[in-house]
Amino acid sequence: MNERNFWFVGRPLRDPQYHADGLRILQKATDDFTQKWRGNRDVQRKYESLLSKAGMKKDHISVTGSGGRTWAAMLKTFVYVYEDKEGYLKPTKVARAILKGQKVPENVRKQVLTFQIPNSYFVSSSFRTKFNKKFRIQPVMFLIRLANDPRLDKYITKDEIILFAMTATKNDELDEKVSQILAYRKADDDEKRAIEARIFSANGDISRVDSRKDFSKYADVATTFTILCRFTGYTLADHEHHGLKGINDPKLWKEFEFFCVRYPFNRRIDTDPMFYALNAGLDVDTYKAQYGVSGKVASRTRKRNIKAQQLLKDYPQPEDLTVQELTSILGKEFISSEAQKIAEDIKARKFKAASDSFIDAYLHEDDNLEFERKTARVLRGMGLITEMHPNPTTAFNNANENIDVMAEVAGDTLILVDAKNYSKNFNLSAALRNVMANSYIAGYMGYDGFNPKYYCYVTANTSSNEKNLLKINELAQKNSHIEVHGMMISASALYWLLNYCSENEIPEEERPGMFLKLFQDRSYESFVQVAEALGISL
Repeated sequence: MNERNFWFVGRPLRDPQYHADGLRILQKATDDFTQKWRGNRDVQRKYESLLSKAGMKKDHISVTGSGGRTWAAMLKTFVYVYEDKEGYLKPTKVARAILKGQKVPENVRKQVLTFQIPNSYFVSSSFRTKFNKKFRIQPVMFLIRLANDPRLDKYITKDEIILFAMTATKNDELDEKVSQILAYRKADDDEKRAIEARIFSANGDISRVDSRKDFSKYADVATTFTILCRFTGYTLADHEHHGLKGINDPKLWKEFEFFCVRYPFNRRIDTDPMFYALNAGLDVDTYKAQYGVSGKVASRTRKRNIKAQQLLKDYPQPEDLTVQELTSILGKEFISSEAQKIAEDIKARKFKAASDSFIDAYLHEDDNLEFERKTARVLRGMGLITEMHPNPTTAFNNANENIDVMAEVAGDTLILVDAKNYSKNFNLSAALRNVMANSYIAGYMGYDGFNPKYYCYVTANTSSNEKNLLKINELAQKNSHIEVHGMMISASALYWLLNYCSENEIPEEERPGMFLKLFQDRSYESFVQVAEALGISL
């Protein structure tokens, strides 16, 4: 299967100073983003025509509007817009700021610097030839670091960019790439050709020794990345070596370092691409200080915090636990006084105790029972009282099965939670519909003196057949004479709702009410849909 092993970025025009112009013209072509984009050749050709009239592309309009789609793809790549489920292009917050003329150069620079592989466009079905799954990198930041590295005499050639920078897959490969570049510079011509052949061959190209065709295949992309880096102001053109050179401005470099800390690789792309797009598309003025970004943490404290994160990895939002609960968990590895101090630091939000470990494990859980347990933990974080596999209370439990999780709100509202750990799409079939209506809902009538009011499918991935939710309601009314409402929600959307509540310090007693508002007999695959349903501004 073909896959990308070299960096890539669309380049209808290389210079980022034209990003704002392309965005303004897209706004006009789509009537302020009200016209559907997906499959709409008329709008796509209109965009291409307007770009041509503005001198942004060659004076040629394709039959299918492919030139317009290429420009839209670039705007998606830098997260100025994203495509919603209905096929409309939605501007992110940074795009809206640019369209209002607010800090345009600063906002464009932010999007260039934070460009990452993968991003929401690169993981979408519209983007063909996917990147190797190893990629977790911010290319522009990485290349800026290489060009400014004193070990490389603060320069990097175009060939070195192609061979070494554009094959880097993670942000922490800097030292490795520096060593490879130094070895390449010391090599003679024959050794260099051998290195080149080995790199092109290992990354999927057929090497042509004594040929520049391998290099020429990536030359335009490399040139684009040099222009992107120069646009930020943190590198300069190096005409002597035909590449990039670093800057000699400690104040400017300190600014860059702070920017890197402020905008690390955005892991939301691994769990919720649409939510990633909104988060990565924030403007420069919309920035909520994260834990620990105000300064460098001492090595001992950093190691302590990492160890605390490891101990708390099975808890979705440790910050919501009490000091006593945190102290008890941390006491497994720390002395009591240290555990108490760390617990107090966590509650004071001096560092982020929640790590990526929980959400990664939750979405890739092999054990179905553990997936159910993790779902219950997230629901408890939402302020619900949960019970695993409770026994039914009536004789109507025809399937002779227990519901995965029973959740209660304020002791009088019952929610039946069916955790579906399907690796791919979960289809709410007629059989599963009947199990919920005729077995679970009927079987838990009178549980704790109450009847079920809501039911929920928590899915490891996407879900389909939403219409069967309404049929469950009809069957429950017909067979059990009760009114119920349901939903399907992805595990990632549920987790990010809890994360939102925790980061915004929403009191635990208010969270169940938010959760109940989601029972609108629909499916939520992204936290963006959850936020829209709750009226949350992202």
